[in-house]
Amino acid sequence: MTGKIVVARSREGNAEVQSRLSKLGIASVGVETIVFGEPTDRTAVDDAIKEMHDYDWVVFTSPRGVAAFAKRSKELAVKVNPTKPRMAAIGSKTADALAANGLRADFVPDVFLASALAEGIPSEFGKRVLLLRADIGEESLASDLEGRGFEVTDIAIYRTRHAPGVEKPGHLSNARIVIFASPSEVRGFKDRVDQEAFAAVASKSTAVCIGPVTAEAARAEGFRNVVSSEVHTVDGLVEKVREVATCA
Repeated sequence: MTGKIVVARSREGNAEVQSRLSKLGIASVGVETIVFGEPTDRTAVDDAIKEMHDYDWVVFTSPRGVAAFAKRSKELAVKVNPTKPRMAAIGSKTADALAANGLRADFVPDVFLASALAEGIPSEFGKRVLLLRADIGEESLASDLEGRGFEVTDIAIYRTRHAPGVEKPGHLSNARIVIFASPSEVRGFKDRVDQEAFAAVASKSTAVCIGPVTAEAARAEGFRNVVSSEVHTVDGLVEKVREVATCA
């Protein structure tokens, strides 16, 4: 295959994907598209953590959300009860992050999507939900849960911002594959590239996305050729890149 493979994630996300691609003999370049930070006002987060025992479920949508929760719980000297509230994770990586912090994922959907989490989380254990997510996370998750009769407290436990600066167009002139793992990465990539250069990349390259929600965002922003991994994990994403790169 001729042309560059571009990984368009956070700095940490780029390092993760590029390392896995390198092990497969696939070279790539990284473009930082998003950066993370703490909430501007942590009052809501702190109050929710202190009152966790009032909830039946705490729902996490990313490993970063778990890390932010564990860090702030420790800072507040709040000990998490291992049995209540129950914990739900959107996917295996998020469940692994819970386990790494001594917590258990009581529910993980078979398909790692917000819609599957909302549809599958058991209601018989209680319907008071604390949803901890990024400030620009999928708002549909809260509304879908509410549609099933759950009472949802929806709180941003960390912030996601588009990375500053402008990516040099020449760096992307030969891009054949651009890799995304979230809608915010798609939009962050577009913000970092001037309009003409982005239009050229979007028309010529293939956007390889971690799942259908990210794929929808790529199409909405102008990518003509979009594919998504069948398994909505970084492993699945890397395998899809390998498949596309081999076939191209």
